[in-house]
Amino acid sequence: MTDIVTFGVPFWLDMPRPKFPVVDRDMECDAVVVGGGIAGLKIARLLAQHGIQTIVVEAGRVGDGASGRNQGSINHGAALSYRECAASHTREIARQLWNLGIENHRILEAQIREYEIDCDYQIDGMTSLVRRDQRDFSKIVQGYRSEYEWLRDDGFDVSFLTEAEAQKAGGNPLYVAALRYNTDAQFHSGKYAIGLGVGIARDENVQVFERSRVQAIRSQGNETVVQANGFSIRGQKIFLSTNALVPQFVPALATALRAERGQVIVTEPLSRRPCRGSFGTWMAWWREIIEPDGRFRLLFGGGRERDEPDSLFAQFESDGRPSQTIETLGFQPSPAHQRRLDEQFAILFPDLIGVQITHRWGGLQSFTADSLPQMGLVDVERRIYSMAGFCGRGNCHSDVGAEFLVAQACGVESPVVREYGALLESLMRVGRAES
Repeated sequence: MTDIVTFGVPFWLDMPRPKFPVVDRDMECDAVVVGGGIAGLKIARLLAQHGIQTIVVEAGRVGDGASGRNQGSINHGAALSYRECAASHTREIARQLWNLGIENHRILEAQIREYEIDCDYQIDGMTSLVRRDQRDFSKIVQGYRSEYEWLRDDGFDVSFLTEAEAQKAGGNPLYVAALRYNTDAQFHSGKYAIGLGVGIARDENVQVFERSRVQAIRSQGNETVVQANGFSIRGQKIFLSTNALVPQFVPALATALRAERGQVIVTEPLSRRPCRGSFGTWMAWWREIIEPDGRFRLLFGGGRERDEPDSLFAQFESDGRPSQTIETLGFQPSPAHQRRLDEQFAILFPDLIGVQITHRWGGLQSFTADSLPQMGLVDVERRIYSMAGFCGRGNCHSDVGAEFLVAQACGVESPVVREYGALLESLMRVGRAES
């Protein structure tokens, strides 16, 4: 395969984008949201609905972080398996957690309608395939079958694919079985994040700023001051929504949130549809992208085990200063990761060897030890609230997390909190475990 563009530009963000203003003066508000990705924008949306004057500050451009660098999938299953969750907690808690993901999907889909976001939303499912070249693949097949039976019995719309069905769905004789979530969806991540930003910025209670890097957050009397572009933004409460970069502002979370790079490629437009829906397997994940002219691209990511050294990033330098390279290196592909990704692409899509790769990028993710986000008050003195550590499931927990966080910080009512508040507090409280 050959590259025809420079590294680093995500397909989802390679389009004309609206510009938001830059912080160029001192300001005051009720709440400051640091981070203009999907999660931060959703927090701002809820704050505004409660009449809370809110300023969103984004260091790059809206959607530039993990929000515009992912698979573009909407999952309702958490990053751990159903049976793992039941073993760590109870089966009833697992059922509630998976239903929480369905509620998140419902809220997200309602936002697409509310703001009339044309983001190629479609429900085509998520299929997890077992490969014959995986270690102990027969045990994994047994686990998937058991997982399917539990999920089915607990009322979830899932399917178990036999060897023939898995090979037909995945298009490769390597596959021996699969577990499919039938109601998971896909969308264009960039169009969604940008559409969300444009829609929220129309609210009289919200101001969205980009290209405005936050240098410091400090307590000052009854207020907290956010320093951005050399100017001061005073607020009563701060919401930190920078996911993998949260420990840069709250060092105490450095051991609880691990920063890892994912890596993605996108092919040139293809005349034949390479797949239908989203897929994942050992060392790889992918989906198709439908072009306006009826052709298709293949988005393909993975190419690493979780502990590959070239994909892990320390939050701080040896002298204790915040890392000066975590953003630049985290958002750029590494040569070693690139080789592994290309190898997996050739194994799983041999018929596409030689197609041109038009986009290749990296993206920082944040993982926790138990594969669930951390949400809540992370710094009492500076009144900082945060949700981070989405473990690759930002579109599974960002909406319900925003409702939980805003309700906790501002003492407001929320349907999600009334039904799932105890679950969120139990499973996703800050500081419950360290990685």
